[in-house]
Amino acid sequence: MTLSRRWRTLPAENDWAKTRARLLAAGADLVDLADSNPTRHDLGSPETAEIWARAACQAGRYDPDPRGPVAAREALAARFGGGPDDYWLTASTSEAYAWLGALLADPGDAFAIPAPGYPLIEPLARFSALRTEAYPLHYLHPYGWLLDPERLDAAVARPGVRALVAVNPGNPTGAYVDSADRDRLVESCRRWGLALVADEVFNPFAVDRDEGVRLAGEPQVLSFALDGLSKLLCAPGLKTAWIRLSGPAAETAPARAALDQIADSFLPVSAAAGLALPGLLGLADSVVAATRARLRSNLACLRAGLGADRVRVRRCDGGWTALADLPRTRPDPALDLLAAQRVAVHPGWFYDLPDPGCVAISLLPAPAVMAEGCARLRAWSDETAAGV
Repeated sequence: MTLSRRWRTLPAENDWAKTRARLLAAGADLVDLADSNPTRHDLGSPETAEIWARAACQAGRYDPDPRGPVAAREALAARFGGGPDDYWLTASTSEAYAWLGALLADPGDAFAIPAPGYPLIEPLARFSALRTEAYPLHYLHPYGWLLDPERLDAAVARPGVRALVAVNPGNPTGAYVDSADRDRLVESCRRWGLALVADEVFNPFAVDRDEGVRLAGEPQVLSFALDGLSKLLCAPGLKTAWIRLSGPAAETAPARAALDQIADSFLPVSAAAGLALPGLLGLADSVVAATRARLRSNLACLRAGLGADRVRVRRCDGGWTALADLPRTRPDPALDLLAAQRVAVHPGWFYDLPDPGCVAISLLPAPAVMAEGCARLRAWSDETAAGV
């Protein structure tokens, strides 16, 4: 038989991954600054499991609603705005992208996406038989990531583009959409008749600045905002997310009816998830505050421990990841750092970052782990500069 062309054979395991696996198998003293799984870093709330368990005990009666239980949607509206009929519960934001692909585009059409932005969007689009058209962001130190208006216009004007995706803030860039960017994005959608898709799962986690502009609830164009508990509560295992619809009534009415059909076909959210959601949202403020404190502390540790003479830590407006520019005296600095000092950081090319010396560092590890990683990274930088 012949399989669909929408999937691709994964490339052979790269040298970085093989080296990391070999070190772990050998029991090496590895400092993992590439791990962004919050459940391994003592983040989140112990009350999460208790609330979920109570909800599971009450979930015996099956009373499906394609949008999710109304009590859950009322809780979302109370926290984030809009009304309960503006929300649809999904199992994940990844599933939400699949729904929006089915809603907004025909096979062969395209979504315009930021580059770098979020590397998962491209395969999700491909699995929906869609293309992606990239609009670039450029880094200018120390100001951060800048939107290129001309390249944005060129991307959205290409044939078959049906939606404009904004990741706010980006992963791993940490770049928020500012007010001027929002105006450009909205104008592009209005001019070309596109829907706006705003992925805002990292929005509460401001680091180098106050919380950024939110696109959720945008009234001027047909808009879909994506968010979920995976990041909000540092609980990826909960598998509960949502879509918020907004925009002109003439456009939201048919979208609302179509989303109901799609949601009714999938019915992805368990009764326990819907019943638990109001209580879980009550934990969000404390979890976000604790996580944001960890992110800011670790970013300060990186900057203080590495200095700016040979390792530059880039501006990080928000999110769980910092980008740093390592010395380019070695072909693959991340691989060399892993082999020489047993420190794992993601090579920038994992995220299609164009700069060969750029690496991605998780800001979630415990402070002692981050401090040890910084010390080793600094030692590697000193050895590299000395030609060791």
